Amino acid sequence: MTKNIFLFICCFVFYSIHLSAQTDPFSGTWQMAGHVDGDTSTINIELQIGASQRNILYPAHIKIAYDSFFAEYDLLLAKKNIRELGISKNKYPMLQSPLVLKDRTLFLTGSLDLSKDLKGAPVLNLLRINSKQPPEIKTTIILNDSARLIGKLNSFLKNADISLKKVTSIPWHSDHSDDILEPALSPTYFGLKDTVYLPTRDGLIHFSGIKRRKNDQVSVALIGLVIFDKIDIEKKKEEGDILLAPGLNILTFFADNFGNDLPNTSRMSLEFGNKKFALDFASRKDSAATFIALKLVCDPDKSKDRYFAENTKPGDDTPLKKDEKLIGSIISPSQQLTFAIWDDVIDDGDTVSIKINDGWLVKGCPVKKTPRFITATLKPGPNTILFLADNLGSIPPNTSVLEIIDGKRRKSFEMESTPGEKNFIKIFYEAEQPKKIIQP
Repeated sequence: MTKNIFLFICCFVFYSIHLSAQTDPFSGTWQMAGHVDGDTSTINIELQIGASQRNILYPAHIKIAYDSFFAEYDLLLAKKNIRELGISKNKYPMLQSPLVLKDRTLFLTGSLDLSKDLKGAPVLNLLRINSKQPPEIKTTIILNDSARLIGKLNSFLKNADISLKKVTSIPWHSDHSDDILEPALSPTYFGLKDTVYLPTRDGLIHFSGIKRRKNDQVSVALIGLVIFDKIDIEKKKEEGDILLAPGLNILTFFADNFGNDLPNTSRMSLEFGNKKFALDFASRKDSAATFIALKLVCDPDKSKDRYFAENTKPGDDTPLKKDEKLIGSIISPSQQLTFAIWDDVIDDGDTVSIKINDGWLVKGCPVKKTPRFITATLKPGPNTILFLADNLGSIPPNTSVLEIIDGKRRKSFEMESTPGEKNFIKIFYEAEQPKKIIQP
């Protein structure tokens, strides 16, 4: 196991000082104009990049105009190194005219590389993810007679040389730009997971992938520093220690290629004390994505007020059956909780049923893009929440995000299940004790 803690701390200090001494080179407005082969109509692209969060995550907005079609999309960019910004898989449509695209994903994937043109002006060049057989991301349109126009536009975005020149350094900002950096508020999933609060700064990290898949490579950046670079999952079983800085850390998992045939299917597992989780390019929502980002917070003195503690209380320890899966176990100091449930990938007709202890909270609840809020009251001591997938929707498996909220604390769980599979969350209700007031 590699030991690079001291080196990482030194690099982090140097990197922070270096960043504070310069203006962010990515924020601002970038533009280009191009032509599809054999077509005189111009394709105009304008990319607006907002102020970054910790010099790593950038909310962004892109405008595309071609012939009679005009559209605007929100997206997220994630810094891979001092030159590259990874592009989020999903682009959320803010405006489309006169056509309406059902699918929110365009053929604009990979990363943007910062360089200079022959006159010394800054440019962003699109670097597509290397693959012998790149994945097809289908774009369905409502108006079939416009397929030719959209087909040419997507062909340009997929194959043409895209180079954007900087026209202003003023960061993009709008009424909704900050929502892109908050998964709970974001209009769609941009590759940014919900914040994880950790009990310790010291962790373990290791990588794995689907067997018989050759040449999948991944990189990992932590607070803007590449800590694992172009790891070949099949050739080397990489693992090591990881040390977080106090407070907020942003960890980004990048797919460097798509292997020989299909999208990258690498998985990164992390362990911090009793907290275990993973980032996985094999999951449906992150398939063919450039990156998966995660915010990690380690602040033992304050984090207990912002998230639910792990459940270590005695309760129902009955062994799980073959069709049962425990997806979480927490302690709640609040008797009344709110469950928010939604599908952050696509509205495909999934429905679920939710049961608390011996009573049903809801049956056949549609899982939509907009969260559905359900209130539940806990009994003292152990409680069991059961989630059942009623169907597979139009795109299996049944997927949903469940967030537990009590006003101050929140905890999110991602669920993928099939009909008949029982997903459990165990919640121990332990009322907060009033603080004692010491008389002088």
